[in-house]
Amino acid sequence: MINPFVLLSNKISCAIDNMKDKKISGQRLGVFVPTPYAESHGATGSQSAPYIGLGKVLKGLYLARNDSFVDIGCGKGRVIAYLLSRGFQCSITGIEINPEVASVAKDWTANYNNVEIVEGDAFGLDYNDYNVLFMYRPMETDTFKLFINLLEMTLTHSIRLYYYVDGQSGYHLNDRPGWTLEKRHNIFFVKGLFIHREPQRYSVWTYSPEI
Repeated sequence: MINPFVLLSNKISCAIDNMKDKKISGQRLGVFVPTPYAESHGATGSQSAPYIGLGKVLKGLYLARNDSFVDIGCGKGRVIAYLLSRGFQCSITGIEINPEVASVAKDWTANYNNVEIVEGDAFGLDYNDYNVLFMYRPMETDTFKLFINLLEMTLTHSIRLYYYVDGQSGYHLNDRPGWTLEKRHNIFFVKGLFIHREPQRYSVWTYSPEI
């Protein structure tokens, strides 16, 4: 049973997120949407990362104009909203397999020239077009393993991967050739609020292909 104080604190955190959503996008981006692609693609439902959590996970992130950021399983675009709120002018891409959810992100980002929302399977992108990747656990463990294999087979340059909520599958990157763990921390109680209902974990990695 979840502690009532944790639930209350989490509701306050979500209310703050909703206010930030409306300020940036004009609507709430945090409502969970189940995926119809669980069995066919190993996808997870659309759930938005909390802004306070993103601030901690992406602390120190600097994106120059010539950088290219992709949010894999972008949902309605909460991560993109966070990046825009920080004023980043680089190319920002979100890919989302669920058309219902992708349409929301497409609609509210339409006026941003540096943002593109791709509706489709994450396995269909060429990740050589990006140097910073972000994942908020958009896929189940077995699919994540296949995705990492895809990156290793196709990448020709180094990338950085921010993996938020890596507790179930982040271990797969441990001691893999080419992968270097920059940091891994638990994330639960941040800035006086329980931003999740239970403790979560994130990790930051760099990958350099062996050429």
